[in-house]
Amino acid sequence: MPTRVLILLLLGCLPANAQPDDAYFATVTYAESVQLALQKNFAIAGAAYDPLVSRAKLRSSEGKFDPVLTLAYTRDDNEEDLTGLNITGGPQPADGLIQPGLYTRNLRDFADANIGGLTPWGLTYELGVTVENRQTSRNDYNDRYASFGGLSITQPLLRGFGTDVNLASVRLARADLGISRWAYARQVIETVTRVAEVYNELWFSGGNAEVERRSRALAAQLAADNQRRAEIGVMSPLDVLQAETDVAAREERVLVAERQQADDENFLKQLVTNRVEDVLAIRLDIAPPPKAPGIAQDRKADLAAAVQNRPDFQAALLELQKREINVVFTRNAALPQLDLVASLGRNGIDDDLSDSINRSVENGALAWSVGGVFSVPIPNNTGQGDLEAAKLEAARQIIELKRLEQSILVEADNAAGQVETASKRIDAARQARLLAAETLAAGETRLRAGAATTFEVLQFQRDLATAAISEIRAMADYNIAVARYHQATGTTLTSHGITLAN
Repeated sequence: MPTRVLILLLLGCLPANAQPDDAYFATVTYAESVQLALQKNFAIAGAAYDPLVSRAKLRSSEGKFDPVLTLAYTRDDNEEDLTGLNITGGPQPADGLIQPGLYTRNLRDFADANIGGLTPWGLTYELGVTVENRQTSRNDYNDRYASFGGLSITQPLLRGFGTDVNLASVRLARADLGISRWAYARQVIETVTRVAEVYNELWFSGGNAEVERRSRALAAQLAADNQRRAEIGVMSPLDVLQAETDVAAREERVLVAERQQADDENFLKQLVTNRVEDVLAIRLDIAPPPKAPGIAQDRKADLAAAVQNRPDFQAALLELQKREINVVFTRNAALPQLDLVASLGRNGIDDDLSDSINRSVENGALAWSVGGVFSVPIPNNTGQGDLEAAKLEAARQIIELKRLEQSILVEADNAAGQVETASKRIDAARQARLLAAETLAAGETRLRAGAATTFEVLQFQRDLATAAISEIRAMADYNIAVARYHQATGTTLTSHGITLAN
């Protein structure tokens, strides 16, 4: 089946009624596996939501500076019956008659329309108009509206003052956004590295199964040859039994190898598709992986840049930034409260509501106030304790950053060493396989001449199988080592030409 057909299957075009036994065989390359993982992998898809959530939280934190429109209206009606009470403080009438219809009533209408909010400097403001109508009488009422239009402010001078304090939540949210982006990048890197590992493991297990099948066939051929020789009396039945025993043993090795190949195939399908049913419905073949490009001979530059390239280190830097922001915030929170309170506007009083409001905003009497509020906890254990804890958390994060830097350098250097070792293993394993093949050929010639035993030839066959498997293992390990090196140095994305959206 063409690769394009496989891609369509993985993208969701597989028949819904497909069963595990349906023959959906397809071939996919390593590059296509990476692309499918970027598009369909569940872990990547889930991690992609984290920056979106963080961006929404950043928007929410910025909303603390949004102006707020407030419209309010309250009506109070309080009536008291004073009948029978000595409201003048003197005695009740001598005749005991009750004074009829004596009561008091208090009416109050209050309305407020304003726009208020908070500035990055900590100043809170309220600009608008308030109107109040109080009526107090005994049976008769006269409307009179009192209004005030103007600006009222409260400016912290110590606690709560400055952009460092009031923008702290925004800066923390912005740092969290950066952390979530680096976490997403880390997930992509881990998934791509995992694809490289599983792809090469699948290629190895497939090659291993093929070698085991060839080895079984060689043993079976030897058993058949020995049987013919035994029938004509030039070989003992023991040689036939030895060969047949080895065939049975190699059959078990074939079964184990094929089971591992099937497991690795499922692991790869799990990485490159988001359709649950595809894991069982698609039979996947892979193209031989290309040999990964070698790393630079002088790896000092990669090692020096590894720290700055790693998403986990960049996320740790942002965590330190958060700790430092918290220190600034808690240091300010430990200060006494000293607020400047002021207002400026006009008063308007009139029997007509609209006239009263007009007076308050145009030609009413000037009204202003100014004052202050001071408070301080004694001895302020909460503020000082929070500040001390924040400083300690920042100091601990610095240590964690240094530990991570050290770990990255060691990990990157070890990864580079693994690449070098794996590269050398390929040449050594290839030479071993060639020598094992020559040894087997010589042994078979000697066996036919009666100069070697069946046991020796069987051992030569096993040696050839082992050498062939070792060569495939070394080639797979090399590709895996290069993938892990790119992960350790933070160069996975660039090496695969992957660009992540901000």
